[in-house]
Amino acid sequence: MSGVLGTYSEHDAEEAMRLVGYGLRPRLRPHRDADYASLVRRYDEEPAFEELVRKSAAGLGLRVIGITQRAGAVFGALPGSVFETKLDLYARQARQAHQREAERVLHGIAHLAIAACCFPRPEDLADDGYVGQAMVPTVDNLVRHLCQELSERVAGSEENSDPMANAPELERAWRVYLRRPEAGSTSDGRVAPPSTEAIVGKALRYLVDQGMLTETEDDERPVKVYRTTGRYQLQVRELAAVEVYDELLRLGAPAGHAAGDVVRVSDSGTLY
Repeated sequence: MSGVLGTYSEHDAEEAMRLVGYGLRPRLRPHRDADYASLVRRYDEEPAFEELVRKSAAGLGLRVIGITQRAGAVFGALPGSVFETKLDLYARQARQAHQREAERVLHGIAHLAIAACCFPRPEDLADDGYVGQAMVPTVDNLVRHLCQELSERVAGSEENSDPMANAPELERAWRVYLRRPEAGSTSDGRVAPPSTEAIVGKALRYLVDQGMLTETEDDERPVKVYRTTGRYQLQVRELAAVEVYDELLRLGAPAGHAAGDVVRVSDSGTLY
């Protein structure tokens, strides 16, 4: 690579695109692949190569969120990118229903609550070695607690017909969430899709598929435990800048409600 930033060889371009390609394999980590680890080191040590990787990613409609040995290459979709996942599409895939706007709200709030459960304190999010965890009942209970908190706020302000000025998105969401049952069952004993626990479970499994969480069994209870990866931590650091996520923490999402404890949801309804 030339010493002048922006001048690259064909070999440099190939390596940059290879690193982007590794980032599109969400479950692969640098410690499992020597070539991947070598490219991450080059990205970290060579500013010109870092610039090339960023430009290569942008050409594909991706932005670099972070590239580290622990998390690997983590990208987010630029607006209009083929990699962009809209919340309404995600919700329709999770549950084919006529109440599409309601489904969109429910799935969005589930993802926000998972992030708040896994990283309940700013210092947890800042600590590169921290591993958070969440379970379906924990996340569902957290959201119901917050919904009740919002309900009481609205009742106390005597402005039931208008969203609260400081949290309009959440005020709309709690009404939808509380109308859903926590869990239901089908004829074969599975959790019914309309239940809030089913929605939370879908969100957690989606994050596992995206390499954001790992899934294990709880030794003491018949419940699955989902633990965070470095990839998810980088994503949630960006999510922390979203106003509605900050409001979740102010309402009571800290450690007291996280049992041992994307995706980014943007204002435009995009799930990153």
